[in-house]
Amino acid sequence: MANEFGQSRSEEITCERNVEAQSTFATSTLVADVEKAVPAKSATAEKQHKSFYGSVIATSCSKTGCGAIFEGKVQLLNHALLDLGMGRYQWFLFLMTSVGWFLDSFWITSFTVINPSASNEALFFYSNNKATYLPLALFVGLTTGAAAWSWMSDTLGRKWIFTSTVVLMGMGGLVGAGMPSFTGLCVVGCVVGIAVGGNGSVAGMILIESLPASHQWLLAAQGAFWGLGQVVAYAIGWAFIEEYTCGTGPDSISTAEALGHSKRADSDSSSSSSCHYVSNKGWRYVWWTFGCITLFLYLCRFSFPLHETPKHLLSRRRDAEATQIVRDIAAYNNRQTWLSEASFARIDSTTDTSNEKRHRRQPRVHALLTSLGPLGIPALLALWAMTGLTFPLYKTYLATYLSSHGVIPLTASAVTRAHLFSHSIYISLCAVPGPIIAALLLETKFLGRKRTGALFAFLTGLFMLLSTLSRSENAALAFSCILSFLEYGTLAILTTYTLKLLPSPIRGSGMAVMGGTWGLFGLVARIVDVFVEESVAGGGPVWFCGAVWIVLVGAWVAGSRETRGRAAA
Repeated sequence: MANEFGQSRSEEITCERNVEAQSTFATSTLVADVEKAVPAKSATAEKQHKSFYGSVIATSCSKTGCGAIFEGKVQLLNHALLDLGMGRYQWFLFLMTSVGWFLDSFWITSFTVINPSASNEALFFYSNNKATYLPLALFVGLTTGAAAWSWMSDTLGRKWIFTSTVVLMGMGGLVGAGMPSFTGLCVVGCVVGIAVGGNGSVAGMILIESLPASHQWLLAAQGAFWGLGQVVAYAIGWAFIEEYTCGTGPDSISTAEALGHSKRADSDSSSSSSCHYVSNKGWRYVWWTFGCITLFLYLCRFSFPLHETPKHLLSRRRDAEATQIVRDIAAYNNRQTWLSEASFARIDSTTDTSNEKRHRRQPRVHALLTSLGPLGIPALLALWAMTGLTFPLYKTYLATYLSSHGVIPLTASAVTRAHLFSHSIYISLCAVPGPIIAALLLETKFLGRKRTGALFAFLTGLFMLLSTLSRSENAALAFSCILSFLEYGTLAILTTYTLKLLPSPIRGSGMAVMGGTWGLFGLVARIVDVFVEESVAGGGPVWFCGAVWIVLVGAWVAGSRETRGRAAA
């Protein structure tokens, strides 16, 4: 038994030296060492790690724009994570970050759930459809949060920001439920949007920087929790809105009708038949419930030892802490790792950094340009911008266009609550399998990330254009379900592709640019919804959205390099 243990330990030490040598050799700037380089080749042949479909995974991280030292160290770390494998810690981490994505969708959907009844309350009432100010406030927050939190994560770390945004969501819900004015509700809605905007991207960073490369496709599959968040939000909202709401629906009297105004209404007016807050507490119960659920899930997080990601620590040159985190993960998984601080120190001592001095002033800009390439940055910006703009714009104007052809729009004032919520749940359920199918296609040899993204973009544009042919409610519902599948599949692909392209030192900064662009163009779509909707006639905006997505196939093809089968830096 002792001999077997000694032999096993000897093999681990040999593996450590071989992997270090491979990392040193791969960066091309390290000092040549014949005694290390020769065994590295044989070790690579013996220790090949494969993806979901059996293709060999490359751990080299060249062209990150972050320097030879970081590239060598992160390659070594990728080897260590692959040798460690997918264990209990990583599966729990997958579940916890998935809860983060669940909460993002959960809260965004909550604005759709409460808006009709909250804006119709006599105390809150705004004429001329100013209820759209609430989702406008949400997107102001989403834009700010997506840019600010992601940018700060490169300095402050991922762990602290992830937990802070979850608490902010829950507290915002509890405070917002007690707001005495519509303006106050919009302010709280903006704060909730700030929390939601940062939570999703940081949750993705935590997962991709802690998983072995063989399981990084799980990041795309995680998008299924967006659909689950919508389903749960609509189900809870249906129960409270149906029982404790007044003044909405085709058979109910609205506040506008009760006050005797069709276009202008004095907010101080009152009527015995108007929708008073005493009989309109459903939306408040919804946000109280959502806030309690969020804080409960936050408290559940303390049952799991969440660590800072080792790649972020490595990017901050905290090698000892990164090494200790990997050892803690191994211990939690009841496994061992060969990684040590000396492994990183050897790379420090043998790397020539004379060529990196000129990049010290603008490391983030240089790294972004190097990682994404001259075509990658505009292509990704176009994809994120059009994702934020086209989907809300399409949904708004498709309903307007189809209503002119006899299809009843699914709004709180046009159909019963049961009809509205049941259709919303059907559409949300279709969003669940989209990211799962996308995740399976991402790892195929023929498609990969870029071709899968191009395929989803083409199908999205095609079905957007075909949906204008709907002439019945069932046909419109079918197209809505298909596009829900494609929308969240597309978002999962785009998020995974972007996070994997960006190296750890600038992953937050890159996501701040892309996420901020997404939020900004989503805000533009909401501004159009508030101020321009009635002045645009016909199906022009719908056809524009469909055509844009077909054109975006070229953005996928001409963008940055393919990331299939390669470990994230």
